[in-house]
Amino acid sequence: MTISTAHPLPGFLGDEGLRLLLFGGKGGVGKTTCAAAAALHLAAKHPAASYLLVSTDPAHSLLDSLSGGALSQNLALREINPQDSLARFRARHQQHLHTIALRGTFLDEADITQLLDLSMPGLDELMALLEIVAWVKEARYACILVDTAPAGHTLRLLGLPELMSKWLVVLDTMLAKHRFMVNLFSKRYTKDSVDIYLEERTADLRYLWTLLQSPAQCRFVPVLLAERLSVHVTRRMLVELSSLQIPVRELVVNRLLASNPECPLCTVRVATQTTLIAAIQRTFPDNEPWGLPLCLEETLGMQRLSALWARLRPLDTWQHLSSAPASKLLAAVENPAYLPASSMRLLLFAGKGGVGKTTLACASALRLAEEWQGKEILLVSIDPAHSLSACMNRQIGPNEVRLCCGLSAIEFDPESDYTQLKQLYAEEVASVFDRLSGQTHVHIEFDQEVIERLMDTAPPGLDEMLAITRIVELLDLERYDLIILDTAPTGHLLRFLEMPELIEAWLKTFFGIFLKYREMFRLPKITQAMVELSKKVKQFRRVLTDPERAALMAVTIPTQMAYEETSDLVAACERLQVAVPVLFVNMVTPAASCPTCSALRRGELLVLQRYQKAFQTQSLSIVYRQESVEPERLGSLGRSLYKGMNSNQPVQHLVEHD
Repeated sequence: MTISTAHPLPGFLGDEGLRLLLFGGKGGVGKTTCAAAAALHLAAKHPAASYLLVSTDPAHSLLDSLSGGALSQNLALREINPQDSLARFRARHQQHLHTIALRGTFLDEADITQLLDLSMPGLDELMALLEIVAWVKEARYACILVDTAPAGHTLRLLGLPELMSKWLVVLDTMLAKHRFMVNLFSKRYTKDSVDIYLEERTADLRYLWTLLQSPAQCRFVPVLLAERLSVHVTRRMLVELSSLQIPVRELVVNRLLASNPECPLCTVRVATQTTLIAAIQRTFPDNEPWGLPLCLEETLGMQRLSALWARLRPLDTWQHLSSAPASKLLAAVENPAYLPASSMRLLLFAGKGGVGKTTLACASALRLAEEWQGKEILLVSIDPAHSLSACMNRQIGPNEVRLCCGLSAIEFDPESDYTQLKQLYAEEVASVFDRLSGQTHVHIEFDQEVIERLMDTAPPGLDEMLAITRIVELLDLERYDLIILDTAPTGHLLRFLEMPELIEAWLKTFFGIFLKYREMFRLPKITQAMVELSKKVKQFRRVLTDPERAALMAVTIPTQMAYEETSDLVAACERLQVAVPVLFVNMVTPAASCPTCSALRRGELLVLQRYQKAFQTQSLSIVYRQESVEPERLGSLGRSLYKGMNSNQPVQHLVEHD
């Protein structure tokens, strides 16, 4: 098919004045590719201007996308490392924060140093945002282009200004008592460097909000696929972006396929895409939809990235695609995995965004419920961008929903759990200060306000902590024999797996402070809650590292970028002592005479050989591409994934036959 380039490019590639350009969406839709290609396009178009390409995804892949190509002198690349960013943040701000805490709390220098040295979950999002704000303010770059984390964590990133405003209120409240006492005794208060520091941070926050909400300076570009789950996540994301008043004008629908009535697989894909293109145009009427065709070779390296936008077309020009009914393809799996042992209590489906974790988790849950008659299985989503409801075509939420005999599902709601924790904290703080108010003549109303507001400044990784608590509670109840987790994409999953170590460091610090000030500041219910949390964290760690009771089922696809990220995931699991017995290579193109499928397959075979060589300790299962696995076909897919029952069609031997 010939791609016409005689059309205008979308505004995000041509609008003057844009200073911040963010690409976001569900994992695996091509955000990194689009961000890198846009940066190369703008840098080539405006050689006199400087540009910065940034990744905020903990599982960075920008360098992999560029394949070592040399950037032009007017384009810089940064993959944000949260630990390096934290070190810079502490070097720049710790002295002021230390002074504010000393002036505004009952804690001494040793306590404050311990608290400021803690590594907080969710720090990667905060550090990324602070770094980007600093770069924008420097005005060294005409525009900063951001390759964001998958949808759920990107929305959390964009919600951080609200959290930062709460932190600033707490810091200002801490200083209020100091100002009051100085005024009381000297009748005069003069601003010092700490007051100026707070004013500057407040001005930074106003600047950030103004930038993020300015259509002339900022644009968020959703990238999606013409697939049901991708459209579902994008719809939810745009609702959140609208509530934050972050401008969205265009969206990019990636990997569109031309009609080929002679190929059954292509016919299925085209029919699905055609239906979803119409749905996209109905669902997002206020956005300009653009389409990118499927590239038969992985879009890696400077040359392919630079040529990407020449293939971009308005989405309505794709309406010629065939909408003829397509025959359903039967699931085919080479080398199905062995069913998990009956002793297994916890299965985690993990991998890069967009590789099919949710689909395989749901199919596996249905298969195991069918196999393990008399046992109870719970399917749980711990991904902030939940997709279980869309995948199963059932409304699933924070309360357990019965899906079929032996299988229930739930999507955790950390906000609800957090609200309950805040309520418990507020009640205890109020009772403590009611008692203290009759025992002292010191102005404790300042201290009370500080302590009450502290819970509002909980770090953005609280959902991972609460997820661990809920999982252990479910294990303790023994209502379920097996819990299957549909996890967040790789970068944030690894933070989740590391969470027990971080929480134990937190608890050790807070227990020490509570013990030190127990006569003055008793919070028995919160203390007990922290004791319980400590127990649950240790219990989760014991289960997670026991190969007889827990396993991580790695899911990937046959692309070079997915291979690199999977290697990082498996290496991290080895370090954390988490068993990875199975690797599902999903979305593999089967053998066909179709030129499109044959071209895709040639590239995939090379990557599959790398998987077979590198992952010799894992059972390698090859799952052939099935476009739009409908809910009613998940059971068939599940039966094909595991040994023990006949598949619906013969296994194809991918490497041997090619």
